[in-house]
This record gives sequence, C-alpha cells and structure tokens, in this order.
Amino acid sequence: MADYITPLPRLLAATLETAINQVLQLDLESPTRVKKLEGRLLQVDLEGLNITLFFTFKHGVVRVRLDADMSPDTVISGTPVALFAMAEPEEADWGLPDSKVQINGDASLARDLERIFRKLEPDWEGPLAGMLGDVAGHQAAQGIRQGVKTARETAQTAGKVLSDIIKDKRS
Repeated sequence: MADYITPLPRLLAATLETAINQVLQLDLESPTRVKKLEGRLLQVDLEGLNITLFFTFKHGVVRVRLDADMSPDTVISGTPVALFAMAEPEEADWGLPDSKVQINGDASLARDLERIFRKLEPDWEGPLAGMLGDVAGHQAAQGIRQGVKTARETAQTAGKVLSDIIKDKRS
C-alpha cells in the first residue's frame, strides 16, 4: 500500500466511489453492466498527483481503494485533465497512441467502462420529484442535465486550452 502523507488520496477515493455509485444507481441498466466486470481490477495512476487508485467491481457496485490484493487487469495512466477527457463521448481517440492517456494490460476493460458511462442515462427526475414535487423536480432535473452538458463542454475546452499552453511552452 502506498504511504500518503495527507488524507487527501483517501478522501479522493471515497468521494469518487460515492459519486460513481450514486450516478450509476440512477440508471436502471448500470448495475447489470457493472456486474459483467466482476473479478476485474483497474488501476488508475493520476500523473502529476502521484496518486494510484484501484477500482473493483462487485454486485453491480464500484469500489475505489488506494491498494489492492492482486495485480491489475488494466492500468490507465494520465493527468487528471487527460483522464477526465475520457468521459467525453466525442473524444473517441483517448486510447490511441497519440493521446495523453496510456493504457497497459487488458484494454477491453477500459473500453467496457467507457461504454458503461457513455450509455449512462440517469433518471434525475424520479428522485428529485420525490423530494421537490413534480414541477420543481422536472425543472431541477433539466438544470442538472444542462449543468452536466456545460461541465463536459467546459472540461473539453479547458483540456484543449491547457494542451495548447503546454505545446506553446515547449516550442
């Protein structure tokens, strides 16, 4: 197990695990898709932060840890910006040699995960309508969908700008 001098990596792992599973639970098909990954181990190396996360899949749930008892099936390495770009469906070249994401081992695990998140269609309205009422729940769900769309567009733009800045500094 890696020795981290701050609690931030453990907090990151716990936050990611909670966020991923909450979003997956809002999509009826996701637990079934995740169950197909049972027994597999994904290692994600966050370059620049020197943090390694291990993702396991059991009973339709994703677990995120800082250590693992077995060798990973797949290792994905990249900066947080490059890894976040993987979540953008339009960025189909993330696994290619020129991308800033490196994949070693069983690349099909990375593709399977990408497909799970690409097919993700969370039902925001159901839970929000239960808490806020039908009209307010519908409006809040529309706001969340727009916010997610804007966040993806912003992340994509930020990644491109950062990439351009790095290229300019190297020139």
